[in-house]
Amino acid sequence: MVRQVVLVGIALIVAADGAFGQVRCDAVGPHRIHTCVHAGEGPTLVLAAGAGQDSRTWSPLLEPLSALGSVVTFDRPGLGLSPDVNGPRTPTLIARELREVLSGLGVSGPVVLIGHSMGGVHALRYADLFPDDVAAVVLLDTPPPGFERDRLGLLSAQEREDRRLALAEGRSHAPAVIGRERDGAAAERWEFDRFPAEVPLFVVVADRQDFGEVGSVEAHRDLWVRRSSQWLEMSMSAELVVASGSGHMVHHDRPQLVVDVVARLIDRVN
Repeated sequence: MVRQVVLVGIALIVAADGAFGQVRCDAVGPHRIHTCVHAGEGPTLVLAAGAGQDSRTWSPLLEPLSALGSVVTFDRPGLGLSPDVNGPRTPTLIARELREVLSGLGVSGPVVLIGHSMGGVHALRYADLFPDDVAAVVLLDTPPPGFERDRLGLLSAQEREDRRLALAEGRSHAPAVIGRERDGAAAERWEFDRFPAEVPLFVVVADRQDFGEVGSVEAHRDLWVRRSSQWLEMSMSAELVVASGSGHMVHHDRPQLVVDVVARLIDRVN
């Protein structure tokens, strides 16, 4: 049984009293991470945003998800309303920061982790580090293992060089924290040996990803979907859901599908 979030030991500011329940926000933990709790009846749903995204990315899902449980959103350091921190930004470090946030909120019992893109990697690392505190995991178009290596086989030598230059150009204009998160992710093995096999895992994958201007779009999309199925090997209760017609921002393009997946997952956990 997934327990509901309990807010203790922290002075939370009432940020809003919307039609779909009370919202409380504050700067939590030693890194003063901006965190909001959208109160609801049911399990604790923790939303982890993708690279370069902050908690505002979850706006389309907040109302329907708060009907399923208490929703926790947070801005990683250097993004949104959270102050930046120095040093590398590995998935392990980010998972430990989330642990501090949930501890500061007084969350008791296992939570449902919902991660988009790189936020899914952070969710998997959290489950790897703290398996007893995770009831279920939802991955929303999370980069599949082996994809970056295998996609190079779809490109000519010139296309690989064009892609390298495009990535370098994009990074030069992005906030520094995004580059540090990407470097941190590249520095760690994407293996989650301690992921609890009994924990339900739903993998939602988009089939209309935009992979830039190099190589065959259809070949890239086919590889992305096929590789995403590898995540299923971590759980004895896993399911792949293809978000037909969706781009990478699945929670924007197909919000109801995401809500339906979360609802089914909660039923399975309960």
